[in-house]
This record gives sequence, C-alpha cells and structure tokens, in this order.
Amino acid sequence: MKVTLDREGKNIVLVGVELEAEKASRAYEITCRELSHQVEIPGFRKGKAPRNIIEKRFGREIIKKEALERLIPDLLQQVIVDKNLDIITNPEIQECKFELGEPLTMKAKFEVRPEVTLGEYKNLKVDVPEAKLNDNAVDKALEHLAEQKADLKPVDPREVVLGDHVLLDFECKVDDKPVEGGKGEGLTLEVKEGQFLPNFCEQLVGHKPGEKFKIEVTFPEEYRNKALAGKPAVFEVDLKEVRQRVVPEINDEMAKGYDHESLDTLKAAIKERLDDDLQMQNRARAQKVVVEAVVERAQVDIPETMIKREHELLMQQMRQEVERYGESWDEYKKNENFAKVEEGKQEEAKQRVLHSLVLGAVVRAENLSVSEEEVAPYLAQIAVSNNIPPERYREMAQDEYLMRQITEEVLTGKVVDFLVDNAELNYVEDTHVHGPECAHGHEHEGGHEHGPDCDHDAEEKEEVAASAKSSSKKKTAKKDK
Repeated sequence: MKVTLDREGKNIVLVGVELEAEKASRAYEITCRELSHQVEIPGFRKGKAPRNIIEKRFGREIIKKEALERLIPDLLQQVIVDKNLDIITNPEIQECKFELGEPLTMKAKFEVRPEVTLGEYKNLKVDVPEAKLNDNAVDKALEHLAEQKADLKPVDPREVVLGDHVLLDFECKVDDKPVEGGKGEGLTLEVKEGQFLPNFCEQLVGHKPGEKFKIEVTFPEEYRNKALAGKPAVFEVDLKEVRQRVVPEINDEMAKGYDHESLDTLKAAIKERLDDDLQMQNRARAQKVVVEAVVERAQVDIPETMIKREHELLMQQMRQEVERYGESWDEYKKNENFAKVEEGKQEEAKQRVLHSLVLGAVVRAENLSVSEEEVAPYLAQIAVSNNIPPERYREMAQDEYLMRQITEEVLTGKVVDFLVDNAELNYVEDTHVHGPECAHGHEHEGGHEHGPDCDHDAEEKEEVAASAKSSSKKKTAKKDK
C-alpha cells in the first residue's frame, strides 16, 4: 500500500492511499462470500453460490460499497498507526475509486492535534491568593442552622406586615374568567416584596385573617406561561392565618437537634467542616493559578475549527439548559444580551481548547495514564449520586463513550494534581474584591475571607448541617467501639 501525506493549514493532513489491485479484489471476493451466507439462493446451499450469481443478486456496485465499508476503516487505521497521526476528528473521505482489476485509490482529510511547545511546567513558583475564614464564620453557621430549625407559629389576629408568613386560599382570573390551574388552597407564603408575583405580597399588607379581598396584578412579560405573560389578572384572596417565624435559641438544646450532645461539640463539627472546605478552596485556587501559569508559558497555534466545534458544543449545552426550563430557544436568542453571551462563549471555547491542548501535551511529556482502578471510584460515584441499580452500573462500565469521558476527566485531574504537586506555592493575602461583576464562579480566581455568610451556594450551607450530623455520628461510633 502506498501512502502520501500533504499538510494543509495548521492541523490538516491530506492522505492519499493506493491499495494494490490484488488486495482490493480480495476484499471484493470476501464480501461476495459473506453475502452468500446471508441469503437463500435456489439451487445452492447457503454460502456456496458462485460469485457471478451473487453479483446478479446484489449488483456489483452494492457489493463494492459493502466491501469499501469494511475495507476503508482498516486502511485508515493502518495509515494512522504507520504514520503516527494524532487525529482529533474522524477522517473525511474526499475521493475513492474502486474498479475491479485496478488499484483502489482514496483521498482523505485528517484533522490532527496541533503541535504544542511546552515552556517550563515543573517547579514553577506561583503566588496563590489565600482564602481565609471570617472570625465569626462559626457563629454565622450557627445562626444559619438555627434558621433551619425555625418554626412558623400562628399569631393573634392582626394586620399583615412585611416579613410575616400567611396561610391563604386564592383563585386567579383573567378577563373575569378563571385561569386553568390558577386556584390554590392552603398556600403558605412569605410576605416580602416581589414574592410570588410583582406587587402581590405588598397588597397583603394591612389585611387581617378572615378577610376576603381582591388583589390586582400584571403577569411579567417573561412569565413562563406565555398565555398569561403581560396580562392583567385579579386574585380573589381568602386570608386564613398570619404566622411568624420563630427562630430557636442557639444552645445545647438546638445542638441536640443536629445529633450533638452540646453546643460545643456542634461548634467543633462546624469548624472542622469549614476548615475542610477552606482547604479544598485553596487547593482549587492553586490548581487554577498553576494551570494558568503553565498555559501562559506554552506555545500553540489553535486551529479555528477546534474553537468552532467547542463553541457549538457550549451553545448546544446552553440551549438544552434553556429548554429544560421550558423556555423557547428562539425567544431566548432575541434577548438584547444574547450577542454578548455568545461572544463570551466564544472566548470560553478558545480557553477550553487551549487548556486541553496544553494539559494533553503535559500528559504525553510525562507519560501519564489512568488505570481501571482509578476510574472505578468515579463511575461508582456517578451510579450512587443518580441512584443507578447494580445491573445498570455494569452496563455503564461497558459503555465505551461514557468510559472514555470518565477516563479523560480522571486523567485531567491527575495531570493538574501533578502540576500542583510539582510547583512551589506561595500563599499570599487576597486583595481581590468580590462582587456580582466579577463574573467568575467557585473556582475562585481571586478571593475573600470565606465563611457560611458568603452564600456562594445554598447547598454549601446544607452541607454544614449534614456535616455536623455526620461528625456527631462518627464520634458516637468511636465511643461505641
């Protein structure tokens, strides 16, 4: 087999293949024999019909097509191995000529991984903005835990004020007609501005239990039910009860509600949890800083095709997220900020490709790999978090695409850990001021003093409570032993 390689652009390789006529004809003959085993032909036992009969039954072009479908993948794989091509997409067949008695000729286009020139990536000296706990972090966590134990208790009949909770029945009407699904009984609602619908709770203020009254509102233009969006409506309200939120005192009794013997043991559990979280935050900061330093020192010319594919993937993910919440993608794209969002995704795509290429180069330079034993815990974690039964778990382990994704994720974690472990980290005071305009998430590009009051994620607060209970159970188990 003769193979020619020609470069086109940054990472395109044009491959020419010429396969000897004898080998091409042999592939045709094998296909004829295989087809003869698949059909019943009168006068012949299965698999014994001669070639000319098979050709009459199927036609030469169909047989050649079948032969090529089996032959081409093998030929391309041989080219990839023999020429050591690091391809990143499936090859594109541009031309293929197959005539019996003549050499088979084919041209294909391969997109290969662009060359990455690594700079210094080991023993880097980097400054990492250090996350620290507020002095009152534990107290703030205790306040939150107390809030979780708060009860709603009825108060003597009085007028509703902002901050109350109310129990009410309602029926919504538009144009004097009841709205489908617009009737509710026993609704508990916190009375605060903007809650439920714009200007709804504000009109509850001043009313007393036992009163029946009407509230006039206008549904927002972006309301999820498009049939109601922008329309005026009238709610007929029957106010049943006014309740106040009573937060328990922070003491030993409250601590027992979280499976702790005393307030002191609860405080210790919270401090342990916050310290663990802080350690994870600083590790994440170190990872980000080190990886950025390695990427900055590398040289790579990123092909636009790679950025385009990554951008399309990000936009597809965004579309799925929008539609998951019942919104129309076409309507979403009409948003005045959409162009800016799309532009941001373009830059994100570029950075993702860049990081992937550089980290991949480090993987190859250090000959890093992952074993089945390293992948297994990640697969098990996916199964547990999604309540997947054992039999489905075994199916997952046989899913090549899923396993490849998980393996890549584990390998990425491994190479990042390698870079951090081989860097000299200097934790410095964090001078970055955080706010909504920062436009970054929990990876912590900069930092601030962290505590439960940061409210990065409501789940984080729930984890404090869960950790407090878990810590209590661990200590109880130790005592039992």
